Amino acid sequence: MTSGYILIAAIFLLGGIVAVFGDRVGTKIGKARLRLFNLRPRQTAMIITWITGMSISALTLGILFGLSGSLRRGIFQLDDILKEKRQTEAELEQAEQEQQQVQQQLSKVKQEQTQAAANLKATNQNFERSKQQVEKISTQAKKLQQELDSLLTERSKRQKQLDQLQQQSQELQSQLQQREQKITQQDRVLSEREVQLQDLEQQQQLLQTQVQERDRSISQLDKAIASAELGLKLRTKRLEQLESQLAFLSRNVAALEESYQELREKKIAVVKSQVLSSAVVRIIDPNAAKLAINSLLRQANTNAVKATQFSGAKSEQEIVKITRSQVEQLESQIQDGRDYVVRIISAGNYVQGEQEVRVFADVALNQQIFQAGEEIATVSIDSQNVTRQEVEERLNWLLAVSKFRAQRAGTLGEIEIGDNQIENLIDFVDQITQAAEPVREIRAIVTENTYTAGPLKIDFVVMRNGKVVYST
Repeated sequence: MTSGYILIAAIFLLGGIVAVFGDRVGTKIGKARLRLFNLRPRQTAMIITWITGMSISALTLGILFGLSGSLRRGIFQLDDILKEKRQTEAELEQAEQEQQQVQQQLSKVKQEQTQAAANLKATNQNFERSKQQVEKISTQAKKLQQELDSLLTERSKRQKQLDQLQQQSQELQSQLQQREQKITQQDRVLSEREVQLQDLEQQQQLLQTQVQERDRSISQLDKAIASAELGLKLRTKRLEQLESQLAFLSRNVAALEESYQELREKKIAVVKSQVLSSAVVRIIDPNAAKLAINSLLRQANTNAVKATQFSGAKSEQEIVKITRSQVEQLESQIQDGRDYVVRIISAGNYVQGEQEVRVFADVALNQQIFQAGEEIATVSIDSQNVTRQEVEERLNWLLAVSKFRAQRAGTLGEIEIGDNQIENLIDFVDQITQAAEPVREIRAIVTENTYTAGPLKIDFVVMRNGKVVYST
């Protein structure tokens, strides 16, 4: 803020000085009655005053643009910045909408779970009431069975007495008839008790059927609740992954905006030491060396034309230049039948519109640099007190060390982490930050045998007791 005040004060001071100077010059020219281009002195003084005003404006704008880079970007790149901002806000709004949808689904699942719990509670209450009724009916059935047994016992006794009385005299016939009437009455009561017992048995079977049906409904409700809980867990986990991806992508968007602004300020189309074309060649026939070199030069020329020439330029235009001695030396180097990595590299910085791009050839023997399972670099970490941002910084540092050691060892290709899926890298960071046991170090391990041409494929792994616990 202080520098802005100083800049404004300097502009006012300089504008006043230039105005006074222009007034003095116009006055002197008017008094001297000078003439320019055969004009009248008054017209000549007006032209000088006009030029002085233009100088003030040009000088003011020059000072502003020279001292304030943000002003230059705000004037010349404001539309592009606003467009990128709108795109980023649209993507963020879409992510927030997806998050709201997931939260709505989560609340719906919770309501379903609450309803299922209420239904289960009501079913359990009905089951307890039915169970009590069954116990009550069972008690009544036992009592009736005991009464039936006693009646059967009494009936057998009376039947014995009846047999004895049949052998007695006729004087006891009247008593026998009375006894028979009593037995008939008891048989009637016994038959009624038997009917009641059958009815109770039917009621018991009906209640058992109802209990079985309610048991089946309870098991179905348990399955529905388990399924709802599983869906709830899966959606909760998906929501956490989306939130992690959103935070990670937000940081990447910010980094890309900074790098994009820096790239917009650069005007160089081809930078020094840029690889325009590369290939792994093995020359068995000496005559094939020239064909391979010409193919690489054509590819480099195509890439250079795309980078330096404006739209509409012909790709057949030859702008790549290399000395004949370098080509002959390259032919002699690659004719021994071994595998070589040949690269065509820019010799300097070139801007758009260049009609000539000087290049040179780099040759390296394509030999094995790293073996699968070899450890390149290690970084220490304490997962109990570390944040996601710190873990990402440690991983970036580990990647930078791996790239440095790979280049020092002679690897020319790029570095690939795992299967190049950002979701796996995010899950790896989540596993470290949420680990129950502390993670002491992260290692960069080579997954495949790597040669000079590359690429170098590595995995970030966490090992404990000689075994891999987490990996990308």
